[in-house]
Amino acid sequence: MKNILQKLDILGLVLAVAAVVWYSITNVWDKWNLSLAGAGAALIVIGVASNYKQVMATLGRRSSKYAANYAISLVLVLAVVVGLNYVGRRHVRRFDVTANSRFTLAPQTLKVVESLDKAGKDVEIKAFFPGGNHEPLQAMLTEYGALSRHLRYEFIDPDRQNDVANRYGVTVYGLLENPITREAIKFGTVVVSYGDRTERIEKRSEEIEEQDMTNALVKVSRTGTKKVYFISGHGEKDPDDSDRFGYALAKKALEEQGYAVDKANLVAEGKVPEDANVLVVAGPQNEPFPQEMDFIAGFLDAGGAALFMMDPKPSPALQGFFDGWGVQIDDDVVLDVSGVGRLMGASESMPLVRDRDYGQHPITDRFTTMTFFPLTRSIRPVDQAPDGVTVTTLFSSNASSWGETDLDSSSAEFNPDEDFQGPVPMAVAASKETAADDASARTARLVVTGTARFADNDYFPAQGNGNLFLNMVSWLAQDDDLISIRPRPLDDRRILLSEAQQKAIFFVAVILLPGIALLAGLVVVVRRRRM
Repeated sequence: MKNILQKLDILGLVLAVAAVVWYSITNVWDKWNLSLAGAGAALIVIGVASNYKQVMATLGRRSSKYAANYAISLVLVLAVVVGLNYVGRRHVRRFDVTANSRFTLAPQTLKVVESLDKAGKDVEIKAFFPGGNHEPLQAMLTEYGALSRHLRYEFIDPDRQNDVANRYGVTVYGLLENPITREAIKFGTVVVSYGDRTERIEKRSEEIEEQDMTNALVKVSRTGTKKVYFISGHGEKDPDDSDRFGYALAKKALEEQGYAVDKANLVAEGKVPEDANVLVVAGPQNEPFPQEMDFIAGFLDAGGAALFMMDPKPSPALQGFFDGWGVQIDDDVVLDVSGVGRLMGASESMPLVRDRDYGQHPITDRFTTMTFFPLTRSIRPVDQAPDGVTVTTLFSSNASSWGETDLDSSSAEFNPDEDFQGPVPMAVAASKETAADDASARTARLVVTGTARFADNDYFPAQGNGNLFLNMVSWLAQDDDLISIRPRPLDDRRILLSEAQQKAIFFVAVILLPGIALLAGLVVVVRRRRM
């Protein structure tokens, strides 16, 4: 019986190894492999206890002491390595030395993750991909994880961990073959959890990008959904219209940012909807009723926010309304004759705004992307703003432009007595402190642009137009921490080598360098034999 007990440690070791192998295959510690590991540990303890005297006699030998010292040294070295690895994982520091900062996250992402970090709640990201990994997404999530110790991610193979996939309702994953290039594209589902809120990212034919991940973080972190209403009834742009002059792309982008978007006819409603956070008046073609403007004024006085995009004549200017905000709506069209716009395929009636033309405001903070404004009028702050109102120019045209006031002429020519010499302001942002019915101070916000076309389906994707529109709405909704440049696309920076250069690299790497090492070895062998 004692001989049997003394051999149980070997059986226990086999069971423990089997439990580890089981886990390496399933990547899950369930009740079966945990039971196997526990049984193995118990048998090892019984076996060692049965061999207690023999073990102690062996440990008393000098060779055993040397072996023990070696084993302890090895354990200490491993402990130091494991400790450094643990510290490295908890405090990740990465440096991007690529020419175009390919692995640097966008400023908006940094602000979003920073706001999550301040909240102190953990963000759990589960990526379901075939094989349990996807290198492009792994690299991106590593960057996210380096920003906050509260953000954790895990890759899961839906085929091996089918119970986990079923628990999260994951059905979108697999491999897709490009019918033209025959390239295999791996796709999957990412589930982002924050508290009791979850958001899913599912793409079947393209990579999950930084913008998708950041948008998901924005959605799960919002305590409530803010409502953006597009005013209708006067020929304004329609957020449900997918034609070139519609605003379907703008609506989709707002919804991706976590906003709820709807339309409102103030005449039919008889008021501004009570759940409105931001009103968008996108290029009215007819004069609204005075009562409608009273509704909007009351909404702003209660601490609301509105974006007015005022097309040139014959569209209305609503100057009487904007007088109370210190905003001047000019009856002109801004023309840019610098020639810069023509390089981008734009005409003189489409001013181009570059990084030097943006003003100092949270909407345009660190905004360096070019934007286009087709057929725009000039919008400027008045010389003396009303008390309590702060008006800031968001951006202007360049010095080689002017505001053409003779809109009936077939030819445009600068007239210094009537036209406005550039740079010409084309958008302003205004804010003022208001006292609501409960006498608590609130900040009303207003943005006015000289055209609505810059954010329609035609121009929303152009350069920074879409980003600028989203920044305006974010500022109006008082989501200041989300205002920044959205993630930029990656540049293709492949190195193209000529045939001669490829042959030269092959000769140096495969023949010359190994040949030098071989020759050096032969010289050493020959010299040693002569000694």
